[in-house]
Amino acid sequence: MYRLKEIDDINIWNGFILNSEFEFYSFLASYEWFELQKKSWKDVFRFWIYKNDEIIWVLPFIKNEAKRWTYLFSPHTPLIIKWEDFFVVLSWIIDEIKDFWKKHNASFIRFNSPVKNLKINKKSFSELWFIDAPMHEHAEDTHLLDLTKTEDELFSAIKRKDRYLITRAIKEWVEVVKWNTQEQKEILIKMHIEHSKKVWYHPFKRNFIEKLYEVFWDNITTISTRYNWIVESILMTIRFWETCVYYIATSDIKNPKFSPNYLCQWEAIKQAKQYGCSIYNFWWVSPDNNPKHPIAWVTKFKRKFAWYDYSLLHAQDLVLSPKYYLNWWIETFRRLKRWYYYKKPE
Repeated sequence: MYRLKEIDDINIWNGFILNSEFEFYSFLASYEWFELQKKSWKDVFRFWIYKNDEIIWVLPFIKNEAKRWTYLFSPHTPLIIKWEDFFVVLSWIIDEIKDFWKKHNASFIRFNSPVKNLKINKKSFSELWFIDAPMHEHAEDTHLLDLTKTEDELFSAIKRKDRYLITRAIKEWVEVVKWNTQEQKEILIKMHIEHSKKVWYHPFKRNFIEKLYEVFWDNITTISTRYNWIVESILMTIRFWETCVYYIATSDIKNPKFSPNYLCQWEAIKQAKQYGCSIYNFWWVSPDNNPKHPIAWVTKFKRKFAWYDYSLLHAQDLVLSPKYYLNWWIETFRRLKRWYYYKKPE
């Protein structure tokens, strides 16, 4: 009934995703994302699942290797045409790829699936012997903006005092630069690393950001806002078909009375809309409004642009070896140390 086949064709892979109507997808499912992993010397596997000669599922894996364990990771995937068949096909896959994970000596398989954070989905994973991952790997609680609305509707949805910061920045002649130049890239990298020291988050490495530009160049937009020739805010968005993700941003605000952060974000939203995107994904937000959450400070800013949160089920692990439990203790320690917690299924 089902067949599994490995494939390596960018047009077929991206074409299937872009021509299907998935409720949630991101650039993490794109062919390019896995090419980026290859540049980081990781093994990548891309599988199709067929049903009666029809492609119904894309299933990629990244092989992550550490000194004491190896695991297979599927980010914001698998993507399936009919979600009602998700767990039926997943059950079949688990049995089908036994030889595959044994060959690669995997201690566990981790799915950061694009399924909603619902009790029924959690129960279905549990019935297949999956458990909650001790730590997230990518965004699970996100904030989405509906770009099918008019520009006026989008602007009106922003709170009045925040709209004021945007209009004030324009009146103060804050300069907006929208180019992927070497200068912009260097400013983003340096400010991102410096800003991380002030607000205590783990920054992306220079090498990773440079590879992002190399792989996604045509779909990256870098926007900065400058006042008196000084960059106060800069961000990077990555487009994949009709979804634009606000991925990396940093700032050094010297004029809070007309904080260029807001103008920078507003210009990114307008740019995404001009490119024909229907969703602007603010990426990672905290699961609630608790000010003690590690990313509460940036979450508050993102939610000022209205619309709605979208919660994915927390990452699920399928244990394949006792080695997994060493990883579980290490990741649990890291999570507790950083004060992360996750939204319970509804």
